[in-house]
Amino acid sequence: MSMRTTAPSAVRSLALAVLASTAVAGCGAGGLATPQTSTAAHKQPAPEASAAKVVANPLPTKVANEPSVRENVVQTKCASVPGGWGAEGTAKNPGKKAVTYKIVVYFTTKKATTLDFAQARVTVPPGRTVPWKASKHFHTDGEMLCPMPGISVET
Repeated sequence: MSMRTTAPSAVRSLALAVLASTAVAGCGAGGLATPQTSTAAHKQPAPEASAAKVVANPLPTKVANEPSVRENVVQTKCASVPGGWGAEGTAKNPGKKAVTYKIVVYFTTKKATTLDFAQARVTVPPGRTVPWKASKHFHTDGEMLCPMPGISVET
């Protein structure tokens, strides 16, 4: 069996080429080395592991919102209720006729994943302020937020 010999300079050149390509592949922004890991060997947990068990319910595709009436509706509480989550607040009517507000509240995780929603309809006599509540029964893990994407006046 014959063995092929390679010149030492060719071996060094090949080693330098492999080393250079490895260094280039491992550099991220700013020229700092970035560790290369296998996803199979080091599986990252889901961004919200606690919310992974929670199933999001269908949300409305259209939400009425009138920015001009938002100042009349205030949320004062966002908290757990038995079997779910709820929001409450007050609605005022500075006008001369009764008004009915439709308030849509989303229930989201702290990382803004919307899991469910609830609506409240509240009729407010002229010159008065009345309380409103919106709650929904669904499984939650941890603290939720209660943004209000839709506040409108029903006619």
